[in-house]
Amino acid sequence: MEQVIKELLSPSKRYKVEIIQRENGFFSTEVYKWKEVDGFEYWSPIKKGLSLIDTKENADKVAIQQLKAYSSEVIDIKHL
Repeated sequence: MEQVIKELLSPSKRYKVEIIQRENGFFSTEVYKWKEVDGFEYWSPIKKGLSLIDTKENADKVAIQQLKAYSSEVIDIKHL
């Protein structure tokens, strides 16, 4: 079973990336954007990681890169 092992939020808290450990031991990521539509608030997926990542450390690097790219915010990795 897949398991979310870490969530990284952008400074504005409008974007997040989940690091997921897969059954086979590899990792993947998913990117979400916070949406507010017609009184409903929810995390909307905007990118599902289709590539497999070999280690948690590499998954952290990929997640940070994705958070920077999608949010266009300055990400201070000390606060993640």
